[in-house]
Amino acid sequence: MITGAEALVAPGRIHPIYLEGKLLPLQASTAAELDLKDGQVVQALVRLHSDQPMLLLKGRLIEAPGLLPSQIGDSLWLKASQKSDGSWALQPLPAQTNTPAVSTPGLASPWMGQQAIMLAASTPLVSRIASLLYKPNVNDELVQIYKPGVLDQLLNTVPRPDLQAQWRSLQLSMAQLTPQALQQAMQGAIGNEVRLARGLPTLNSDPKALLRKLIAEITVSNDSEDQDTGPVQKLMRAVDDIEASQVQAVQAQAQQEVLFSMTLPFADANPVSLTIRRGPRHEGEPALLTVNVHSKSEDLGPVWLQTQLMNAQQIEMMMWAESAQVVQQAKSRSYLLRDELAQAGLSMRSFQVIHGSRPPASNDWTPSGRGLVVDVSA
Repeated sequence: MITGAEALVAPGRIHPIYLEGKLLPLQASTAAELDLKDGQVVQALVRLHSDQPMLLLKGRLIEAPGLLPSQIGDSLWLKASQKSDGSWALQPLPAQTNTPAVSTPGLASPWMGQQAIMLAASTPLVSRIASLLYKPNVNDELVQIYKPGVLDQLLNTVPRPDLQAQWRSLQLSMAQLTPQALQQAMQGAIGNEVRLARGLPTLNSDPKALLRKLIAEITVSNDSEDQDTGPVQKLMRAVDDIEASQVQAVQAQAQQEVLFSMTLPFADANPVSLTIRRGPRHEGEPALLTVNVHSKSEDLGPVWLQTQLMNAQQIEMMMWAESAQVVQQAKSRSYLLRDELAQAGLSMRSFQVIHGSRPPASNDWTPSGRGLVVDVSA
């Protein structure tokens, strides 16, 4: 997913020919209709049209070979240039913000790759990938977006019933939660970039693809200068949450660890944060898989549950709850959980229930230098 990351931070290793830039041909009549001037810098939006990603420039859709579906919703800065023969072309430029909206470059097309390379040659080495890798409080914005009714309200502002149907298919049911539904949600959270890299068809359960399409639709629908950019900014931060989780998962794999974080949306409950982690393997020590779940509802209040799986069969669980009533219920019904696990072939070694908030974890995962996908020490 991010195999091209070092291209963002090692401009010295880029072949010089790529720095010359690949121009996107533009018909002279189109340039005239758009009232383009030679040397003018304009901003274009990647939008999905007829199942194909295209550039939306000044209200005009323009074909751009090499764009990927994962780039839908991205903004690109382009420089218009008129050649001596009268023909026109558009050239990608570095993003004009401190945190450029560059898609994860592992599947970068020639078009997107050129933008990334030019960006690397003219911006600090700390790239967007690095900012995602070290992003704190991953999934904070996503939790807010996934609250019941929030995303539905945004979807109602655009004439896209297909996006509403896709959102409903992504939402789980707390009353009818199954392992199959969880597996499907996890596959979608991994991202279609991984599936494309493996030669597999994309899934409709990719939440990032849904959010990018919604960003594109809202941006196009509200093209006035006095538009409220708040919803788009929230959606973009939610996309950052998803991409940060994906980048950190790849880095953890490079460190011979497992780290997978996601937020589960529910139609009948508040979202639930899920993190799966396994530290690096050490000779002579059993692998320890840790699953952390955090939920917050009106009935139960904030609840944290930590499950540790050892030897693929033994489980130790620890639960925190701010409600004294919830703590008492959990203790009195722990035998039911033990029986359920036994039926699944698992042995519950211990189950601790603590009244209060979960203390900050002292062993939270951090990127190390081993196999670092982004070199920020250069």
